[in-house]
Amino acid sequence: MSEKVMKREMSAEDRQFNRNKWLFTVSGFGRDMSYQLIASFLLTYIQFGTTLSVLQFTVISLLIGVVGRIWDAINDPMMGAIIEGTHMKFGKFRPWILIGAVLTGAIIITMFNVQSVSGWGFVVFMAVMYLLWESAFTMNDIGYWSMLASLSSKKKQRDQATTLTVIFAGLGAFVAQGVISFLYPGHVRLAFRWISVGIAVIFVVMQTVMAVFIKERPRSQLEVNEKISLKQMWNTIRHNDQILWMTLSTLFYNVGSAMLVGLAYNLYYLEIGYDGNAIVFVAIFGVFNVLSQVFYPILAKKLGRRKLQILSVALACFGYLGVALIGWWDFLPFNLISLSIFGAFVFIGQALYYMANIINMTNCVEYNEYKRGERNEAVISTLRPFMAKFADALKYGIVTLILTASAVYGLSQNISTLESQTGYFNADGVTIAEQTAYIDAINKFRVEWNEATDEQRSDKEYVNDFSARIENYQTADNTKPLAGHQISPEYVSSIGDAAIMTKNDKGEAVFVSLVKDVEAGKANAVLTDGKTYSLAMSYSAETLTLQGGKVDKAYNAANANFKDNGDLSMRLWLRMGVTLIPIVFLIVSLIIQHKKFIITEDYYDMMLEEIDKRNKNLQQATVEPTANATETALPEAKE
Repeated sequence: MSEKVMKREMSAEDRQFNRNKWLFTVSGFGRDMSYQLIASFLLTYIQFGTTLSVLQFTVISLLIGVVGRIWDAINDPMMGAIIEGTHMKFGKFRPWILIGAVLTGAIIITMFNVQSVSGWGFVVFMAVMYLLWESAFTMNDIGYWSMLASLSSKKKQRDQATTLTVIFAGLGAFVAQGVISFLYPGHVRLAFRWISVGIAVIFVVMQTVMAVFIKERPRSQLEVNEKISLKQMWNTIRHNDQILWMTLSTLFYNVGSAMLVGLAYNLYYLEIGYDGNAIVFVAIFGVFNVLSQVFYPILAKKLGRRKLQILSVALACFGYLGVALIGWWDFLPFNLISLSIFGAFVFIGQALYYMANIINMTNCVEYNEYKRGERNEAVISTLRPFMAKFADALKYGIVTLILTASAVYGLSQNISTLESQTGYFNADGVTIAEQTAYIDAINKFRVEWNEATDEQRSDKEYVNDFSARIENYQTADNTKPLAGHQISPEYVSSIGDAAIMTKNDKGEAVFVSLVKDVEAGKANAVLTDGKTYSLAMSYSAETLTLQGGKVDKAYNAANANFKDNGDLSMRLWLRMGVTLIPIVFLIVSLIIQHKKFIITEDYYDMMLEEIDKRNKNLQQATVEPTANATETALPEAKE
């Protein structure tokens, strides 16, 4: 083959890589949006959008964490083996990427739009939906990350594709975190309905475009003929010591980094307040996360991955220590500014460390080829999502333990009660007569619960009877204004702090009264025909009253029932979960890699040279017998 032809073919290969690179990496934006919705906000939706007992909340967390991981142990490796043995005309990876995306989108929409079930019914429903999501997303996830390793084996192109993949995934995470955290406070149930639809559509469309237009690299004859059995799959994993050490290291990193996301919103709401301003903190995360990933190649080239990992963990630990210390002294207050400053160090450090981890794990494909003569991208790539989800399970367990042991979860149910009740009160089709009966009933039971003794409130039989009376309470016209509203007696008082709102002729919000300030049995004197009323968890100082004046100051019912009632024990529990645990887990992750992981930049180059030599020798060995056989056959043909 002439040098010109080789250059032309290489150029065509590079052009195809560039096209594939952008199709593949950009599609990660939608993927990470959908993953963040579940990984970062499912527990938030359950905690603040539904009314569950501590036992029910603990059970759903364990079902998602423990049962979900048992299913992963079966599902993930099987999916890796299935993908590895796929020989469809549409490709090896693309069919599963596309099928997984479509199924995942449909499941996500169902998870957040079926809101009629409650209590133990909700626990069962969400557990089933989560297992279905796990199965569908695994198809897409393993197929997607396996394809990354197959885009190119050239070091520069591999690093380039990996960097862009992580950047667009980070952008997707940033947009999802920002949009969701900004939209849901004050109307959790309605917000998550529409958020789930929007994110599902973006995810499916982006993955479909990628799957249809990307071109998979031709597979070698060895790969085409290769049949992967479960025994071969386990042997591949068992004999690749580097992927095993990287998997263990990544597990510790994933758990540590997930704690900030898992508990940050509870910490923010307890220290600063329940509002949509957390988007500022999320914006800091997005900016520094993306910048870190953009500059990663330069830093890695200058320092090398090992030194960069040490630096990145040091930066993250410094940031975590800062978050642990703010708020205890007047000169170092806990506010958005201080939280964002120290958070920036955390985000930079974790982003750089994560980039190095992804490249190290991807390089284990070539290590497998170097040691065993087989690439097996899908089998090796199976361990990354498996460990990510296993880490998620540990996160669920730790977060649940902290929220329940600290009593933060119980306190937060004041917010979920306010969220759910404003949703019921403001729903389409609810009449003024129904709203009037609702407010009178709430005030009746609110006063009764407040007058109950501490002994009665701690009596399980009394509480159960009180719950039954709330559910079955009838007005004079035999209607049940509170039936199906999932109101627990201990949280009925928080509803009294909600604000009754209406609108003036200009369409501006107008404050009418707090629910608790409505005279007993006189709601019909406050809610008059001809107007539309709603319940709100907060109002600003600019909100007009009915008389045309202004309220004295901003008001937030969620803060009055959560932030203002938080104690020192709750704050210490949350601070430990957000800072101490991540520091320990990050350091352990770093130690594992530095003690056991050997695939440095030089080692990787050596592997590629050896693999290239081996492939050339194999090609020569294949061509020479064929040529000899042809020479022998020609004379026979002439005869």
